[in-house]
Amino acid sequence: MSGQGIDDEAAERPTSSPAPAADPATEPVPADDHLGYERLIFFSDAVFAIAITLLIIEVRLPALPDDASDADLIAGLRATVPAVFAYVLSFATIGLYWLAHWRRFRYIARVDYRLVAYNLVLLGLIAFIPFPTAVLGEHGDLASAVILYAVALSAAGLAGPLTWLYAWRAGLTVPGVTSRYAMLTASRGFSVPVVMLGSLLFLPVLGTTAVETIWLLIAPAQMLLDRLVRGRDRQEASADRREPASR
Repeated sequence: MSGQGIDDEAAERPTSSPAPAADPATEPVPADDHLGYERLIFFSDAVFAIAITLLIIEVRLPALPDDASDADLIAGLRATVPAVFAYVLSFATIGLYWLAHWRRFRYIARVDYRLVAYNLVLLGLIAFIPFPTAVLGEHGDLASAVILYAVALSAAGLAGPLTWLYAWRAGLTVPGVTSRYAMLTASRGFSVPVVMLGSLLFLPVLGTTAVETIWLLIAPAQMLLDRLVRGRDRQEASADRREPASR
C-alpha cells in the first residue's frame, strides 16, 4: 500500500491508540476501552459464523417414497440444485463480507457508540441473508425472489464500507490511515452490490436464470477491483516518492 504506514497483509491488529478521557460530569472513564473493542469483534464473528451456518439448513432433500429407487434419489438430488446454488453463493458472499470486516478492523483502534450501532446494522443485514437465500432456493425462477436476494446482499455489501468510512472520519482508526487509503479500502467492498444490482437491469430481458448466472462474476469482479485498487495505490505512492526528488 501507499507509503510505509499501512500494510494490509499484516498478521496482527496495530496497537490501539488511547481513548479520549470522558467528561467526569457526564460519563465515567471506562476501566478498559480495549475490552469494548474485543467484545465488538467477538460478537461480530459470532454473528457471521451463525449466519453462514444457517445457510445449509435450507438445503433439504425432497421427500422420497419409502421404497425409493436410485432414480428417485437422483431426481431428488437434482431438485436440490437451486438450493445448493443459493447456498454456495451466499456462503461465498458472507465469507467475503467477513474477510472485509476482518481487514477493516485491523486498522480500527477503538470504538464509539455510533460505530457499534453502525456495526449492528451491518450484522443485522448479514443475519438476514439466510432468509432471501431460502427464498431463492425455493423460488429462484421468480423475479421477485431474485430481486429480494440481490437487494438483501447488496445492502449488506454497502453497509460494510460505510461503517469503515465512519470509523475513519471519526478518528477511530490507527495513525497512518490516509484519506486515499480509506477511500481505496472502501471501494473494495462494492463488488457484490455492483454486480448484483447491475444484473437486475437485465432481468426483464434475460430472465431469472441468466441474472443468477451473472452473479458468478462476483469473484472475478472482486479480484479485478482489488487489483485495480492495488495498482492505483502503487502508482500514486510512486508519484509521491518522485515529487520530492523533482523539487
